[in-house]
Amino acid sequence: MWLRPWLAFPLTLSLLAFGPAHADALLRFMDSQGEPSEILVKGPYARMDMTDGGTGRAGFMLFHAGEGTLYMVDEASGTYMLFDESVVDAQVQTMAQMIEQMREEIRQLPPEVRTELEAQLGLGVRSEPILIQTRATGRESESGGIPCEEKEILVAGRVRSIACVADADALGLTPVDFNTVNELMGRLFDLSRRALDAGGPMARAMGPNVMPRLGGIPLEVRDLEDAVTTRLVGVSTDTLSPELFRIPASFREESPF
Repeated sequence: MWLRPWLAFPLTLSLLAFGPAHADALLRFMDSQGEPSEILVKGPYARMDMTDGGTGRAGFMLFHAGEGTLYMVDEASGTYMLFDESVVDAQVQTMAQMIEQMREEIRQLPPEVRTELEAQLGLGVRSEPILIQTRATGRESESGGIPCEEKEILVAGRVRSIACVADADALGLTPVDFNTVNELMGRLFDLSRRALDAGGPMARAMGPNVMPRLGGIPLEVRDLEDAVTTRLVGVSTDTLSPELFRIPASFREESPF
């Protein structure tokens, strides 16, 4: 999915206090490979469910727009973890150490084998930041009958995707819920950008999958290289249970280190 699914507010969330004028939101997405995803919003809180296709383990991200905090909650293990800049930096450092170890091992191989492996693993590529940009095309379109503005997403100077972006009025969302979704996307981008700025193979692999700030909610994102399109297929403003935005009291905090 284009939004990669990762999160400090009190964990009991007993301070949830949603004003009477607030309306909840549930945004349903589907990509052209049949993979569904959802964003649930309740005032300043947003939730994105996640499933690890490899292990089948399920969990969700929990975000607070006012605090900018993001938690990763693993329902299978009953644990949660704050996901912030320190976690990303630690992952980048760990990856850099692994890459250096791989380089050292590859240096022991015959030249022709070493060259082939370096090319396959991207180890010969200079460690440079990957720049992600957006560019308005000036074209207006619609998706599912909802008007939207077209924007190009550039990765390292090349147009990688085209998004059609809608505002709150077009989607029938309150300003609070609309802002929460935009803040979630912005927080995910800011965290991803730390890894992109580090450069190297990890940044090269991430780059095409990072969604930058779009100034609205994308109704459709077309990946021009992978030929995968993700669309907003449903919007609901029915009331959502506060329980969906709580970390169960029985869950234990897990250190990212």
